[in-house]
Amino acid sequence: MISLVQKYLVNNFIHRVGYHCESSSMRDLFEFHGFPMSEPMAFGLDGTMGFGFFDTTNSVSFIPESEIPFFLGGKQGTIEPNSLACRLLGITLKKQSFTSANKAWEVSKEMLSQNIPLILKVDLGYLPYFEEEGEIHFGGHAITLAGYDEDKEIAYIGDTEYEGFQEISIEKLKQARSSEYGPKFMQPSNAQFSMIRRPDGKHPPLAAGVKLAIQKVVNNMLRPSINTNGIQGLKLFASSIPLWKEKLQGQSKDPQGKSISRARLMFELLHGYIETWGTGGGSFRNLYTNFLEELQNHPDMSEGPKAWKSEDFKILEENIPLIKESARLWTDIAKTLKNAADIYKDNCLENVDFNKLQEQALLILYNEEMLFKNLLKLKI
Repeated sequence: MISLVQKYLVNNFIHRVGYHCESSSMRDLFEFHGFPMSEPMAFGLDGTMGFGFFDTTNSVSFIPESEIPFFLGGKQGTIEPNSLACRLLGITLKKQSFTSANKAWEVSKEMLSQNIPLILKVDLGYLPYFEEEGEIHFGGHAITLAGYDEDKEIAYIGDTEYEGFQEISIEKLKQARSSEYGPKFMQPSNAQFSMIRRPDGKHPPLAAGVKLAIQKVVNNMLRPSINTNGIQGLKLFASSIPLWKEKLQGQSKDPQGKSISRARLMFELLHGYIETWGTGGGSFRNLYTNFLEELQNHPDMSEGPKAWKSEDFKILEENIPLIKESARLWTDIAKTLKNAADIYKDNCLENVDFNKLQEQALLILYNEEMLFKNLLKLKI
């Protein structure tokens, strides 16, 4: 059924400024569905924090159109229907994908007219406020869709760091949703997500739910399914650093196809992966620190069903400094690389102390291995 409504804005839907596109979008929908919370809580409940390091210098590049030798990420998993946070809140998360951008828009519009806000996957290169920064395409970006005005041919979207809802032309939004830039798995494929609360309202007590979420991250780090992830991935990252002086020689093509010093390109990208591109800083470790700190004083942890025991709080108190220090070290590594690229340009490779960088990476490895082994003691 095609809606005849020309203009609609979802009632009582609010976008709050955040750090990471997925967790801030989910936080906005959680509040709309009756679960107001901070972004760190939404991020922590989904249990997606982790680590992955992929060295592609001797294989196919992570981004085939470029010659990027390394990729690292501070989380494992994206928004999917089996979202742990949704299950813990008694919410069903529905995913829809479409081959046609026009069909996707008609379905989105119909759902908005039923007062259902959506999360959309888009290529940020088509968003007007990113276009000004040059041709940068990333199809894994998440935004919320709050409404539309067909007379003005605009849609209203909520995007992480921007206050309130932004206006975007409906045509631009269609392009952003159907982009075919990059490898297939990074294309948005007109995907959209909607939430509905379980009719019976059942969900586990939050005090038990957060322990499940913490244990999922413990598994991400201590029991990864592949050796490029978790603690094993951190070991690969640390051991790779002394080899950068050889591996980062010469020129590479950046994601736009321009030739640039491979070291300069990689230093700038690593800074983005760790510090600025929606991570909340410190490779998502700042967001996770804030999540653990919030649990210390959250009323649902100390009262009600499955309330935490004093030894549980003690485990938190003793281990939060480890994740804090890890976040600081990640930020230091990122800043060292960015400063070298900014100051020394194409000669940056000769102006970095790789021994010091490796020492910092090994400290992160030590801290995080100890942290997650200790968090394993939080029994549900």
